[in-house]
Amino acid sequence: MPLACFKCVDTLPINADSPPPQYAESLNLIRMVARILKLNRFFFRVMNLLSGEEVKRKEVEILNHIVAVCEKHGLRYYLSYGTLLGAIRHKGFIPWDDDIDISMPRADYEQLLKVMLANPDKRFVALTPKSKGYPYHYAKVVDLSTKLVEENLDDFAGNGLWVDIFPLDGVDTTEPTRQKKLAKYFNSCRASASFKHCPANNKPWKWRICKMIGTRNFSRLVTWASRRLPFDSAQYVAHMPTAMQYLFPRRLFDKVIKVEFEGALYDAPADYDEYLKILYADYMQIPPESQRITHCVKAIAVDL
Repeated sequence: MPLACFKCVDTLPINADSPPPQYAESLNLIRMVARILKLNRFFFRVMNLLSGEEVKRKEVEILNHIVAVCEKHGLRYYLSYGTLLGAIRHKGFIPWDDDIDISMPRADYEQLLKVMLANPDKRFVALTPKSKGYPYHYAKVVDLSTKLVEENLDDFAGNGLWVDIFPLDGVDTTEPTRQKKLAKYFNSCRASASFKHCPANNKPWKWRICKMIGTRNFSRLVTWASRRLPFDSAQYVAHMPTAMQYLFPRRLFDKVIKVEFEGALYDAPADYDEYLKILYADYMQIPPESQRITHCVKAIAVDL
């Protein structure tokens, strides 16, 4: 019997309005089984809950899998955002953070996803804007040997620890405002279609229309608006549309160097100094505790 049924039965009182007395013993047994199942699930989570260091180690394993595929197929990738900052400043994760971000030129990004989807791995799975139920406009590689346990995180297929992969697109400097506005508008509609409580859904009719059109259709429009200029022929590049306020000279990515992250070496823009200054200005300065944005997920280990 499904646990949901136990939950319902557990709320039935034994009184004058209850089923006939001959069923009372069976109902009490069902209640007891339901309570045992709830306790088992609680203790399973407690006993299998990953520590902060174990979460980080799992995410590095995801990164290593992605890098192995990239190196095998000659694809470019770069440690990015807080991950690159952590590599330069701490030689690993920022102490109060635990996520990993990489960026890839759009063509390499699409080839990586094509390869991973054509050669599925038992543990590491690529989720893309085309994946059923997936709400984001960029890809994630998820570790299916883990499961998130936080209630405030969106529940989508393959809901485990992940590494984010952001495509880098060329920015059309002849009409950057038009390109940005299109990408931003379609992304707002995508968010409205994906999340009912999105800030953009202040009008119920907008959410209903966006929901009818669908997340995947808006994700396609986000991609169309973002990839109007190839990475390699652009003067400036950006992650469209959520970080398009940060324009990077494409020359920053012409050469790569190896930087240390959690005891291993990974690719980063050779001129990481300019890249990080664009994002964080005085990036070597440790921020005060009040300004530290924590990102600590809770996950459990599960059998594949």
